[in-house]
Amino acid sequence: MMKIDIDNCLFKKIIILFWALWWLIALWTDVVGAFAQLGWLHATWAPNDNVPYLVKCLQMYHAPLWFSSMLYVCILLFSTLSAAIFCWAACALNQEKSIWMRRARIAFIITLTYWMLFFLADQVVMQFDLEQNHMVQGGFELLSYLALYIL
Repeated sequence: MMKIDIDNCLFKKIIILFWALWWLIALWTDVVGAFAQLGWLHATWAPNDNVPYLVKCLQMYHAPLWFSSMLYVCILLFSTLSAAIFCWAACALNQEKSIWMRRARIAFIITLTYWMLFFLADQVVMQFDLEQNHMVQGGFELLSYLALYIL
């Protein structure tokens, strides 16, 4: 039987590339959703559920529409930062390990903080199904971060 030996360093780089791609896709879906919500994009593949869902979640507090819109813009900005910071880390993968590990650490800390904000927001609006989804995604990212140091 053939033995496959994958270097831990290669696996760590794959983790960083995965999260760069994941955050880019998450940003893409958020932006496409915003365009669809604004009526700038009319396509069956363009999801536009996030903004109406956010408005619905905040109805219990009688939040004005502008507040929901402002929160969604904040989500877009934080998603942009998350995608950019992981791409910044991925761009250093051909450099010395200490450089890309430092960038990865910064990217993970920023994005894990973003997940924590989602966890708090889910509690505030009492959306526990959504919180479970965010916990799974954020927990997987935390596990990925820990793998950089355990392996």
